[in-house]
Amino acid sequence: MRAAADRLPIVTIVLLFVGYACTYFHRADLATLAPLWLDDGAHDGLGRALPDIASLGMLVYGFGKFAGGVLADRFGGRKLLVIALTGASLAEFAAAACTQPGTLAVCRVLGMASLALAWPSVGQVVATATPRARLATAMAFLSQSYLLGDATVRAVLAAVVAHGGGPPAVLRTSATALALAALVLGIGFVLVRHSTSRRGAAAAPAAQHIAAAAARTPRAPLAWLAAMSVALALVREALSFWSPLLLVESCAMPAAEAVRASALLPLAGGLGALAAGLLADRGPRWLAGLTLVPLLAGGLGLGLLGAAQWNLAGTLLLLAAVCCCTAMPQSLVSGVLPLRAGTSAGAARLGFVDGMGTLGSVFAAGGIARVRDATSMAVALAALAAVLALAAIAASGFLVAAHRTARASAAPPA
Repeated sequence: MRAAADRLPIVTIVLLFVGYACTYFHRADLATLAPLWLDDGAHDGLGRALPDIASLGMLVYGFGKFAGGVLADRFGGRKLLVIALTGASLAEFAAAACTQPGTLAVCRVLGMASLALAWPSVGQVVATATPRARLATAMAFLSQSYLLGDATVRAVLAAVVAHGGGPPAVLRTSATALALAALVLGIGFVLVRHSTSRRGAAAAPAAQHIAAAAARTPRAPLAWLAAMSVALALVREALSFWSPLLLVESCAMPAAEAVRASALLPLAGGLGALAAGLLADRGPRWLAGLTLVPLLAGGLGLGLLGAAQWNLAGTLLLLAAVCCCTAMPQSLVSGVLPLRAGTSAGAARLGFVDGMGTLGSVFAAGGIARVRDATSMAVALAALAAVLALAAIAASGFLVAAHRTARASAAPPA
């Protein structure tokens, strides 16, 4: 029988999964609001301002993760995650009453600043409640929450619109869902902690196990992880934005069908992230195979996409393979690797690395657009392949540094 210290805290992980999935009620609302406001002549100013408001919100979101990690380490991830959902709910309620771009931008900034606390808080809770040897497994499952959250939220908001709901109804629906999620998480965390405190004797070995694992965990430089995070986020966001157009240009697909086909690509990324997390707990020797190999394979796939004309099946297969390959190292970089890079819980490290990736993704679509406009889609794909090559260099630096640190910590004292 597996020792208690080796078991995953399933109830806590489920609560975190649901809570982070619900953050997409704020993250995905603009995609629903844009066509409503653009079709409404009385609010076309709001519709035209949405791209700038979204970019501003993402900048705040990226920088906010730096502070979110520090705050999670200081005050605890459970409290901070409930605060994040509550703040986003209040921002959505306020946005429902906005009629001017300026006030909507303020609400968006406040909401995204609140949500910036969410992912570092999730990491802090996982790092303190889960044995280090099982961190990658826990983070692998939690990395799937964005797929479920994004898809579910878009379906719910689409149903609101289909039943005649306008922008205020969309925003109030999101606000109510976020408030309910905060309430459920708050009650759930209290119940879980009460149950855990009644098993104090059983919890002590788990704490000792975590402390012992932390003591022998090598410290690795965050600069390499941050560089990987920026590069991988840039490639992911660029592919997410440009994949429908690539299908239209390369395969002569109708635009509507291209959008539907590209919606399947994140599923390939989700499978890659899940596989990487499950395999990463097998030991440090697997890291090279889960970082360097997928990066090189993803770069090769992008090169093949740009170097030749492919039919629809070939193009979709290559795009899915690239998404799967890039998701494997990215899920590790934005999850388990920062948490394991030191002897503390690591929310501050996670917030820094993941925040750098978010900032990199802000400029992804626009940067590749400039390359494509000046040259061609093939050159733009080659540029993305070059970015993956830089990520592979950063991964090599991280692996070498981690190996040297591990050898130094294992050497007997002089």
